[in-house]
Amino acid sequence: MDESIRSFVTGLGLEALARDWAAVHDMLAPWLRSSMTVDDVRTFFEDEYRATLKANDIDELHYPAYPEPEVGGNTFVNATELRKPISWEGGRVRSVAPELTDENMRYWAKMQLQCSDEQMDEFGFDFFAEVWMAIVETDEGLRVGYWSQGAY
Repeated sequence: MDESIRSFVTGLGLEALARDWAAVHDMLAPWLRSSMTVDDVRTFFEDEYRATLKANDIDELHYPAYPEPEVGGNTFVNATELRKPISWEGGRVRSVAPELTDENMRYWAKMQLQCSDEQMDEFGFDFFAEVWMAIVETDEGLRVGYWSQGAY
């Protein structure tokens, strides 16, 4: 992963950890930004936190406390791959905007928002969310052109 992409994904993660949903919203590509409100961005993260907590029999909302996201990903997934049916999910197709192309997609990035050591001890799991993002080059610079909780 080149440093500009690592920096962008890390920055997005830091904004999410700070719960600066407007800043995260600003990091979306124009087509994704116009389809989501700032509150939708908050919900995108908080619903996943709730699902993770509920799967571990925890009813109260908590937020990831580890101070930095873990980032990774790959270059072999492109826009064409993202549009292919997922056979093990009954042929489900991701809702990828037509503006996301093989030409503007730079990286398929993974960002984990993790538990602190104390949260791992208390809750029994190690991360709250694993967001996969198509990082694209736009006139505004690097942006998120598509995202999902989990790679699929």
